[in-house]
Amino acid sequence: MNTRQPYRFVMELQKRDGSALGQVPVAADWEPAWEAARFLALRRFPRAAVGASTVAEIRPAWHETLGQPYISAVEVVLQVPGAGELSCRVPNSFFKSLAGDASAPLVQKGALQAGELFNYLVTAFPSPPQANGVAQRRERFQIEEVPTPLPVRVSLLGDFYALAVAAGEQNEEDIPVFLPRRVLAEADQMTRDSGAVETASVLIGHMHRDQAGGELFLEVTAQIPARNTEATATKVSFGPETWNAVRSALALRSGNEQWVGWFHSHPASSWCNSKCTPEARVKCPLQRSFFSADDCDVHRTVFAKAFHIALLVTNTDAGLQHALFSWRGGVIVQRGFHILGNEGEQNPAVAPVAVATIGDAENEKICP
Repeated sequence: MNTRQPYRFVMELQKRDGSALGQVPVAADWEPAWEAARFLALRRFPRAAVGASTVAEIRPAWHETLGQPYISAVEVVLQVPGAGELSCRVPNSFFKSLAGDASAPLVQKGALQAGELFNYLVTAFPSPPQANGVAQRRERFQIEEVPTPLPVRVSLLGDFYALAVAAGEQNEEDIPVFLPRRVLAEADQMTRDSGAVETASVLIGHMHRDQAGGELFLEVTAQIPARNTEATATKVSFGPETWNAVRSALALRSGNEQWVGWFHSHPASSWCNSKCTPEARVKCPLQRSFFSADDCDVHRTVFAKAFHIALLVTNTDAGLQHALFSWRGGVIVQRGFHILGNEGEQNPAVAPVAVATIGDAENEKICP
């Protein structure tokens, strides 16, 4: 894909009272935004090939009230051969983690207090033209991106809806996701069995395209426990042996499945100090579902495809809480899903869906 960035982006940091903290250039990893646009093209134009001949450009969407140079979002615009122009909107929350990184030096200098809230605004300016007379570097070789077709089954979305119940808030920007109750039950049992440490698995399944309406939707068929992960009370990481085991399992199943996401647990009941009163434990932020900064790093690094999902089961004093996350416009968000019943069971019980926070450091503190 031929990517262009005709604008440079600068972030303005401000204290909550509006006083300026300074400006920092935005050095963003745009890959989640490119991936979101590629997947949107696949959803809209089933027969279009997004490859080396596709032109992609990042453009600012100017702020509705502040106006230029402030932006409210960025637009990833694709010129899809044979299909026309397509635009994918990426919200300003895309820059949240970068703002957090930019604040660290300010805390060290004393301009911000640790944990102090601040605001950020993103601005955009045309990139300066190439200076005349500057010699162009001659590339020794060229790299051409060859698109890998995504295996897609043709099915009827209505058949899946007929055997499933909705769980959590559904958003029309998300593709429908169907999780078998059996997979949820296995994740629940793994969470209980792991005790005070986190546990994880790789979710596998199929991508489908609705024969009637053409929409893409995701079916999880199974989960492969990540037996070779390195797990602690607060973190789980995947190693090379994990992926060898996943590839072997996929080959043995011979179902043309692909890995579509991951599951991991949070042993919240074990995080809280045993000396805390029951009233304090109920209010403790560790007893709530949250997708931590480390979880976000795993998802960005390992599960970066726009259709990849992340299932979280939190073991709290009040019981197990479930939450599902995915990409939306290049940003990790919580999302709804559908629970498929066991064979012959059309009305499975709906697992409770927690309202989770994402990348919030306040929920990652160790209980005193």
